[in-house]
Amino acid sequence: MRTPFTRARKGGLKNTTPEQMLAIVFREAAARAKINPAQVEDIVVGNNSQPGAGEVTSRMASFMGGFPETTTIVSINRMCSSGLEACSIIASKIKSGIIDIGIGSGVESMSLFEMTDAVKVAAISQDAFDH
Repeated sequence: MRTPFTRARKGGLKNTTPEQMLAIVFREAAARAKINPAQVEDIVVGNNSQPGAGEVTSRMASFMGGFPETTTIVSINRMCSSGLEACSIIASKIKSGIIDIGIGSGVESMSLFEMTDAVKVAAISQDAFDH
């Protein structure tokens, strides 16, 4: 399942934070799967432009979505396809027997976070720009 999407900076969700959107998806995913959130062992959240790879917003979303502190969570940034990579990681963990129940997901807000906000251009070597 997914949240609706609208235009960045102009659409109906422009002021909705990633943790608010993700919490709704987490609650609904558990309800549709008919599982107790406490049964979910791990959550992986893919994103691109959130500060710190979105670890704080993802963790807050898990709490807001009804998951206990015992459900581990990690956020990843693959630049493109982060949500798909998150699902792949969870599927691999289930297939290999590491966990029984997990959630792979992705979240983004192009209205609240710019891709370049986390980049300090002055801290990048000149060699990078030469290539």
